Amino acid sequence: MKKTLALSALALSLLIPSSAEAKTFFIETEGKAPVTVESDGQTVGEVIVEKGIDIPEGFVPFPSATEAIPEDGKVRIEKGMTVRVKDGENEYVRSVKSDRVEDILKELKITLGKKDSVTPPLNGRIGKGEILRINREKEETVVRQKPMDFETVVRENPDLYEGVEKVVQEGAKGLVEETRLVTKVNGEERGSIVIGSRVLAESRNKIVEVGTKKAENVIQGKKYKKKIVMRATAYDPSAGKWTASGTRARVGAVAVDPRVIPLGTKLYIESADGFPTYGFAVAEDTGGAIKGNRIDLFYNSNSQARRFGRRNVVVYVLED
Repeated sequence: MKKTLALSALALSLLIPSSAEAKTFFIETEGKAPVTVESDGQTVGEVIVEKGIDIPEGFVPFPSATEAIPEDGKVRIEKGMTVRVKDGENEYVRSVKSDRVEDILKELKITLGKKDSVTPPLNGRIGKGEILRINREKEETVVRQKPMDFETVVRENPDLYEGVEKVVQEGAKGLVEETRLVTKVNGEERGSIVIGSRVLAESRNKIVEVGTKKAENVIQGKKYKKKIVMRATAYDPSAGKWTASGTRARVGAVAVDPRVIPLGTKLYIESADGFPTYGFAVAEDTGGAIKGNRIDLFYNSNSQARRFGRRNVVVYVLED
């Protein structure tokens, strides 16, 4: 029975976590007798608060309140000040005896590199609540890949009409590997320079051809000299069987002002408003009302002529 109880007690001791073991600390205050205390505190500040240690004005604990209790258990209360240090990417609070920056760095065993800087400067002093900033500048080599843009090459093509462009080769970006010397201050990149590069994939230029050929005046496969916007009317066989040129009136024989379009001129007449295009014609007739930029189109029936009515057309004067 006793053996069973002993084993149960051992099992419980293993399962139930014990509190931190109290340790002995020695608090030495300048001008006062040392004080010995027992505490399970982990930092100097925890022990001071737990035991109600009085710290006179102008005095601070060494190590500082945020630091762990030293191995020998000794904490000194001496004249000094507390300073917040931002050292590169690290930040901490420490107790120091001097307010001179150079002395603080020596006390805290802070070493400056060749390119490091400190604020306030080395010959300056730290004011109450001021932060001691140490800017750590480092250089490192970084290899990066980046795309390489292609160029667009434009060349003339005499077989293409003016205003026409043709892409004969699409462009493609290349790939270059750059080696850079990167400068970082407190872990943040502040600048970089290229110290080496090599092409992994060449870029391919985009080639565009532009036309230089003069455009010809062509309509329905026929070359024309000029085009004129004219006011058009229509007439039918009731106006007579013969034209002023002595030819039979028919579709394709139109009346014009000979001062504008000479008789016998070949034409192509295009609708300007979506009405069915008249097409090819010959200037063979005249009319009393057909003066200036007027033209009269022959249709086979009165209904067709009436449907046409009056409207604008584009008249192309064809080459012979």
